Amino acid sequence: MNRPRTIFTALLFYTVTTILAEDYEANFKEMLDVGWSFVREDKKEWRLAEGQVELLAQPANIWGKANNGTKNLLLRALPSANSSVEVVVDFNPRKKYEQAGLMLYVDDDNYIKLNRELINGQFCVMILEDGASPKLVKRIPFREGPIHLRLDIVGGKVNAWVKAPDEDAWIEHGETTLPGKPDAVKVGIFALNGDTNAPRWAKFSRFKLSAKE
Repeated sequence: MNRPRTIFTALLFYTVTTILAEDYEANFKEMLDVGWSFVREDKKEWRLAEGQVELLAQPANIWGKANNGTKNLLLRALPSANSSVEVVVDFNPRKKYEQAGLMLYVDDDNYIKLNRELINGQFCVMILEDGASPKLVKRIPFREGPIHLRLDIVGGKVNAWVKAPDEDAWIEHGETTLPGKPDAVKVGIFALNGDTNAPRWAKFSRFKLSAKE
């Protein structure tokens, strides 16, 4: 007599737990959550503090085939082929091309970066590297201070958005294609092109990852 209700309850539990598994918000308090992994970890150059993960800007980059080997790319798997990821980055670069931000990563020659970067002023920059051939998708000037970054992945396309953390409206940044099949792509954070004479830490908070319909 109670079997239909039991089946319904089981299905409801499965649906809810599936949704919860797909919607993830990082807890950067005492340790990294299960699911995070580093590319070339250097334990001395990352830390957790005040509910944030901090990465020391590496004195290297991954631009083009000649530049592989940057440490401490912190990544996790996408929940589905269509996903959305966002993070707040607190980093004020002082050396040209010093940068920190959000990444969709297959390997050092296939990735998308959306980051704060010092060029001839403070910018938000989107880069696609496909087959070791990097190109600028778009860059826009952006004021100093924390920056809120978001990447939406739908049907193999990637849309970038940016805003100040204390504002509500997202600014559309640019669009490009995913640098690989979704099941090969990981998402995460990075800080690179740092200054060895004046090391700077990039602070990351409010990392959220969700599946999109």
